[in-house]
Amino acid sequence: MEKIFLFGAGPHCNVVIDIVEKEAKYKIAGIIDSKKEIGSKFNDYKIIGRQENLIELSSQYNVNKGIVCLGDNYLRSILVDIILNLKPNFEFVNAIHPSVIIGKNVKIGKGIVLMPGVIINTLAEIKNHCIINTNSFLEHDCVMDNFSSLAPGVSLGGIVSIKQYSAIALGAVLRDRVKIGEHTVIGSGAVVTKDIPPNCIAYGNPAKVIRKREIGEKYLK
Repeated sequence: MEKIFLFGAGPHCNVVIDIVEKEAKYKIAGIIDSKKEIGSKFNDYKIIGRQENLIELSSQYNVNKGIVCLGDNYLRSILVDIILNLKPNFEFVNAIHPSVIIGKNVKIGKGIVLMPGVIINTLAEIKNHCIINTNSFLEHDCVMDNFSSLAPGVSLGGIVSIKQYSAIALGAVLRDRVKIGEHTVIGSGAVVTKDIPPNCIAYGNPAKVIRKREIGEKYLK
């Protein structure tokens, strides 16, 4: 098996580790983290260094592939940029749980994490560094832009568009053909029946814009 690095030793990393182990496609060489003590263990894997030491670590462990394990969309994008600035040829791989169902002619980018029970129907597209959590599904012709995410139990109707950095929270339902603007958060349990603009927080049934949202504002508490 090819060896990979995981970046970010937090709660999301635990899930990625479980998927990588079950998929049995890659071997985890170690975890790179900005805070945890180097040499300590995280979920049976060693913290081997900091992201600023990536070039040396890549040479030491003979690894040039990995996954960024940060649940926050915006922070994930920052770390991806740091990695590529240090090592432009670094390759991001996917973690896809064996239970995931992927339809015909689905397009999947790089750095993707697909958790147990996910269903992606025909002609959907998931661009780079997206996360789709447990038991969520995309109907036909949906598009998730870079660094977007679906929490557990999210349901997307057909031809839904999720723009970059946007997050759909726990159990939300999106009617077919709606568009979610970039940097927007849809709250837990929302029922979205019409387009939601960028840079805002929306929730309720039917979902309404509650307030504006700053780029990079925390949404994972």
